[in-house]
Amino acid sequence: MAYTRARVVEQISASADRVFGEIGAFNNLTVIMAGTITRSTLDKKGVVRTLKVKGVKGALDETLLKYDVATRVQVYRITADPDNMCPFEDYTATIRVKPITSRRSEVQWTSRFVPKRGKTRAECLEFVEHIYRTGIAGTREVLGVKK
Repeated sequence: MAYTRARVVEQISASADRVFGEIGAFNNLTVIMAGTITRSTLDKKGVVRTLKVKGVKGALDETLLKYDVATRVQVYRITADPDNMCPFEDYTATIRVKPITSRRSEVQWTSRFVPKRGKTRAECLEFVEHIYRTGIAGTREVLGVKK
């Protein structure tokens, strides 16, 4: 099984702590992806989120594997895709926010996955990179900053 890797790296004109406070918060997708993610609920332990995507029936479950405020890292994995929303499987992603200056940071959103049978690597990359760019743009909007 060969993994495909995706990577989107963009800068945001805000401190790394402020950026991670928005993009790194595990249950904040309805805020930074308003209009795309219509509902996000957490289980009682706060480690499994169930996402409802606009225009898609069903939901998607993701499990938080690592959350480290000190290093500004979040790692999560899709654990249930019962409605076949994603064109891939065995998906794990990492969001990392690094300071560039006290008022500028870099977001690195990366993942690895296996395209499902009948799906191409290019289709999968387009799908995930669009999600990452939407989340980063939404983070900028919430923070009230430009690139």
